Amino acid sequence: MSLGLIPQDIIEQVKDRIDILDVVSGYVTLSKAGQHFKGLCPFHSEKTPSFTVSSSRQIFHCFGCGAGGNVFGFLMKIEGTSFPETVRELARKAGIEVPAAPSGRPSPDAGSREKLERLNETAQAWFMRNLHEGEGGAAARAYLDERGMGQATLHTFGFGYAPQAWDGLLKHLLKEGFTLPDLVAGGLVTQKESGGRNPKDVSGYYDKFRQRVMFPICDLRKKVIGFGGRILGEGMPKYLNSPETPLFNKGRALYLLEKARESAGKLDRLVIVEGYFDAIALHQAGITNVVATLGTALTPDHVRTIRRYVTKVVLLFDPDEAGVRAALRTLDLFVDSGIGVTVVSLPDGDDPDTFIRKQGPEVFARLQEQAPSLLDFSVAHSLEKAGSSSIEDRIRSVDEILRILQKTSHRLAKEECLKLVAERLGINQSRLIERYPELLAREERKGARKPEPPVPPPPPGPFKGSPEERDLAFLLLQGRLRAEHMQALDAAAFSVPACRRLAELGLKHRGKDGRVLVRAVLDEAMADETCAPLATQLSLMEQQYDDEEAHIRGCLELLGRKQREASERDLIARLRAAEREGRLEDWRTLNAQLKDMHVQKAAVRPEVAP
Repeated sequence: MSLGLIPQDIIEQVKDRIDILDVVSGYVTLSKAGQHFKGLCPFHSEKTPSFTVSSSRQIFHCFGCGAGGNVFGFLMKIEGTSFPETVRELARKAGIEVPAAPSGRPSPDAGSREKLERLNETAQAWFMRNLHEGEGGAAARAYLDERGMGQATLHTFGFGYAPQAWDGLLKHLLKEGFTLPDLVAGGLVTQKESGGRNPKDVSGYYDKFRQRVMFPICDLRKKVIGFGGRILGEGMPKYLNSPETPLFNKGRALYLLEKARESAGKLDRLVIVEGYFDAIALHQAGITNVVATLGTALTPDHVRTIRRYVTKVVLLFDPDEAGVRAALRTLDLFVDSGIGVTVVSLPDGDDPDTFIRKQGPEVFARLQEQAPSLLDFSVAHSLEKAGSSSIEDRIRSVDEILRILQKTSHRLAKEECLKLVAERLGINQSRLIERYPELLAREERKGARKPEPPVPPPPPGPFKGSPEERDLAFLLLQGRLRAEHMQALDAAAFSVPACRRLAELGLKHRGKDGRVLVRAVLDEAMADETCAPLATQLSLMEQQYDDEEAHIRGCLELLGRKQREASERDLIARLRAAEREGRLEDWRTLNAQLKDMHVQKAAVRPEVAP
């Protein structure tokens, strides 16, 4: 069978050449744990790693949220791509050519993401050509030279230039075969206020980016998903980003994460700045574990992404009031996230770009080592605002500090900060502690008036069903059932649908020696929603039995007995119904069957050779 018009042999080639460990490692920091690898789950928030990847089985499973599957399922879930898109992307990485869909039958995923990726790639090539060729990009090249961006940096980071013309990009992309709706969907053109309603009327649209130095924004696959542009000369806004598109969301994307993730993972530290040039300047100086936000504050989605790679974050914001507020806003996000956050404050008048060019990476490294924690920084800022003002202002400042302290669940950290606050404000510590529960009560009362946020579904509980069914499915997926065990196995005897399906697949995929072909079972199970989650869970479980052979025989016997008892109950119910309804002939037939069942009951046992 082929999926999404991609031949099955191509899908099998991709499976054979791509290692799930390599793919997942691009999104999650994994550590060896026995036979498998573990990391923090990218699909839910957790502090203790429960996300497991098996290179030998080519599957993943999270024992916290229940997510599981193969390499295709992982990428589809984390990137939001369709199956054909995912196969094509992995095939491209593996150097496997995927034939085009037959003419007259468009591919199910034609358009949307793949077409927008080609659109962005074409636009990026045009921007770069404008910068490096001809007189049009001279002013942009001169500006970038002033900012310390050398030729190697321009090419490494894909700098480009959008000329002042109103429709240069629009005309170029239409000439390349894209449609006006494509350009609108990609966020590359803007409708004129006086433009008509006809979506095909190009005269009603103009280029979104004009007279700007251009920065491509890439995803973890290094595909261009959007753009940022810095105005040349005077004009507003100074920086402009792509609008939200099917590819780009500034609340999830982090600039240069595709370049920073490897070094960040090795150092277990990610530096976060606010601007394109700040991030590039640090990379250019050899500090490559740096990303930038894209004109928005950090979001919960950002934090979830960051947690895949590091347990330490350095916030490096401008030392003005806006930068301080940006740092303080992150406190809610990072408290109890499992990420340790420090804040580097630069000297007045410096931003990360100017500082690193003047002082160099060694001085910056010292600042990182001396940086206070985000909580310490927040407390110090509140104390600085209180200063020697009135009693009322000092009390209000204490409330602000206590609101900060209440966000951490670490008791010792709270106590140390309370002590510091009391000393700095000249307030008795015991009085400060007394005030703390009063604040909590007020906050709780305020919260009670607000609607509760939606509660996420609980993680899957323990296996619901017969233990013998679970154990037989587990042993089947572990390849520990011999040919004689499989001969005694009856898929119809299973009452749990997922276990029954796994038993069916096990009986279907057997080698010449009668044993289960585990990889074939897993391959088919991954495409079956009935059993895929249980298949990944049981495949990555570790379970030993004192006497495995005796346990298998006991499970098979119990399963058979329960099946016979269920058959007997069904026969008795049908017998009674025939008696009530006066169906004498049916009653005689069913009664004879029941007698035969009773005669054979004691003798029917699944015999398995020891």
